[in-house]
Amino acid sequence: MTDILTETADRARAGAKSLPSPPPPQDMVEMTFLPTADLQIHPAYQRKISRVGMKRITQIITGFTWARFGALCVARDDDGTLWVVDGQHRMIAARALQLTAVPCVISTATLQKQAGDFEGINTTRTTVASIDRFRARVVQGDEVAVKVHQMLETLGISTDVAAGCSLRPTETRATAKLEKLIRKAGEGTVFTALETLIEAQPEQTNLLTAFNIEATVMCVARMLEAGRPLERLDAVLRDTDFETIKEEASQSQKLNGGTVAGHGTDRLLVRVNKGLREKVA
Repeated sequence: MTDILTETADRARAGAKSLPSPPPPQDMVEMTFLPTADLQIHPAYQRKISRVGMKRITQIITGFTWARFGALCVARDDDGTLWVVDGQHRMIAARALQLTAVPCVISTATLQKQAGDFEGINTTRTTVASIDRFRARVVQGDEVAVKVHQMLETLGISTDVAAGCSLRPTETRATAKLEKLIRKAGEGTVFTALETLIEAQPEQTNLLTAFNIEATVMCVARMLEAGRPLERLDAVLRDTDFETIKEEASQSQKLNGGTVAGHGTDRLLVRVNKGLREKVA
């Protein structure tokens, strides 16, 4: 871990235009618990609490642990008022939980400096990607996440894909979609669909996308429900251009509603049903 951190820091240093000498943190900030009743939200730069924000606050309350709470970033202005620069959702949750004090990192800052700090914190903050949340759930032993992880390992599918890069034939980012599909269609159906996709187009890049997987899984589910052999789907998938399928599905969704993946399933079934007397519904 130390080597990884050192290497990452070295790359960051090389990419920086200049290397300022930061002051010692003890000269700039203090760390302590502050009474929740003393903490204020400044309307000049803080966001109003949205529906998404209320959901986040509710999640903090229902799943509260100190280990996940972290320290609030607080600014003390000239008259001693304490303003929450970062952490207003956690502060509101703390008040709802009737916590008398919360951990804070405190700096001295004017209103202009507070707004700048608020922007800087939220601009540089890294959003946790769904694949990282998936890996954390695997480590925690989440039942469905573990099933997806084991399935991908069995099929030789990697989730170690850099953001913004195209997918190699046996790579995917669609772990969240796979979890939903296992709950909806069952582990066996999802496994069969993935295996069928890979065997049909073993050299195709960007094959295991969320759209392609969902359309195929639901097509497999409907064929199995109808008691139809999957060999016909094998042949269809070998000649399927999923970009065309997705474009057709998007147009159909705009005209008729529903989901793009649902229309993608219908597009696949049109190809499966071609020439058959008894159609798969």
